[in-house]
Amino acid sequence: MAISRIDPAKCTGCGACANSCAMDVIHRDCFPQAGGELTPCSLACPARVNMRGYIHLLNQGKMEEAISLIREELPMPAVTGHVCFHPCEEQCARSQVDEPVNINGLERYVADYWLNEKPAPIPQIYGRRVAIIGAGPAGLAAGYGLVKMGYPVTVFDAAERPGGMLRLGIPDFRLPPSILDAQIDYIRGLGVDLKTGISFGRDFSLEYLKDKGYEAVLLSIGAQLARKISIEGSDLEGVFWGLDFLKDVKAKRDVRVGERVVVVGGGNVAVDAALTAFRLGATRVRIVCLESTEEMPAHRETLEVASAEGVEVVASWGPKRVVGSRGKVAGVEFVCCLSIFDEKQNFAPAFDEGRWQLMEADSVILAIGEAMDETNLPEGLKTREGRIVADPLTMQTNLPGVFAAGVAVSGPSSVVEAIASGKSAALSIDRFLKGQDLRQARDLEVPAVKKPPREGIERRKRQESQVLPVDQRQTDFREIRAGLTFEAAQREQQRCMACGSKAFIKYSDDCMTCYTCEKDCPENAIYVSPEHLPIGVSCW
Repeated sequence: MAISRIDPAKCTGCGACANSCAMDVIHRDCFPQAGGELTPCSLACPARVNMRGYIHLLNQGKMEEAISLIREELPMPAVTGHVCFHPCEEQCARSQVDEPVNINGLERYVADYWLNEKPAPIPQIYGRRVAIIGAGPAGLAAGYGLVKMGYPVTVFDAAERPGGMLRLGIPDFRLPPSILDAQIDYIRGLGVDLKTGISFGRDFSLEYLKDKGYEAVLLSIGAQLARKISIEGSDLEGVFWGLDFLKDVKAKRDVRVGERVVVVGGGNVAVDAALTAFRLGATRVRIVCLESTEEMPAHRETLEVASAEGVEVVASWGPKRVVGSRGKVAGVEFVCCLSIFDEKQNFAPAFDEGRWQLMEADSVILAIGEAMDETNLPEGLKTREGRIVADPLTMQTNLPGVFAAGVAVSGPSSVVEAIASGKSAALSIDRFLKGQDLRQARDLEVPAVKKPPREGIERRKRQESQVLPVDQRQTDFREIRAGLTFEAAQREQQRCMACGSKAFIKYSDDCMTCYTCEKDCPENAIYVSPEHLPIGVSCW
């Protein structure tokens, strides 16, 4: 007698049976197709990375297959492994057992292992050429997707080196340039033609591209300008604008700050600017923002890093004027912010002018956002409130054959959101060039795994990525966070519950009828002997 049946309706894929079987009779299928259900982590990921699949492959020791699966959705997994704020982990079902899986750490572990891999060029099977304007995350993702489909793709960028804000704005302590270079080299190696130092609207136009035989154009120009406001004292010596400040530091220009720095703003650029100020010699750095600490748009992880390094956050205050002395910054006057949005959720800060404070400062960084450069946009292209108007599903603009993606369309977004936008644009361009419906089956709701496993899951400690001690961080721009070690990655990948997977009988002839799997199953889904089957249920 041998194991008879596993009821797929009851099975949650917890793995208790596979773990208890000494004869390796039972395995788990981590690539189930029925119903097309996605795990909570994959649904939370804008790029829809198959976390369950690649972590399962890691557990089998299949590193090459794991990176291949990740690359199906991510063009630059080492970049996202370093800078993604992992919304996947916020939805990880493991958090209902103990702590979420360190998905971001595992992604980086795999991607770093394959960082210097040289790909074989992908053959071009179509003759219809595509031009992409902007070599940031959205443009590179679109180029990656289209060249894998077999299209000849050229990416144009005004900067001398590709990468967009990945290169120009993200500090080295979060994303070392060598990581970005290796990932771009991989994309170039696939066949994406990168042309840099050439500016759209100044050096060439849509008409030029059309004359050269390009049949579709993607605008992924990003938001390269620091957003500025009219505020008294902004022209004083010692005042910087957030994005310009970060770009100047990245370009290794002579940027000097005083000992006391006040950063105005509550987003990620403000936090990066504050941490950068410490590395330039500041001894006290304060972030002052309109939002409450709970409302700050900066990601929690960056705020935790900033807090650990000594950055002070002063919430619910807005700048009124920068105070100067002899032409230099002496401080900033703030008024209390009562609310940020009006009843219709429009940005309309309300202040209590009777409550104010003066913060002394030697330098002020106004990090209040980024803006798209609209000076060289194509004539007739529709924009609204400083953004390109594009269909949110197809990324198509009002100009025929012209698409748009990334922050130029969405406004402030994360790297993985920009990548997802570029992927969506690539799919639309492919359909456009083939004369297909751009919208078909793209707005269907994807079902989530209905019953992630909870019972029978052994509690295991989450493996964290190592970080530099605080006293070693502010001496230079070395990366703050290291990758998982081999041992830590091995332990962490085993914590994944593979939500939605199903147990199945792989080697029934090896079953010794010990009944251990049946006894260990928390859902009573396993029947080792026909005598144990419910009445009317066939073992076949």
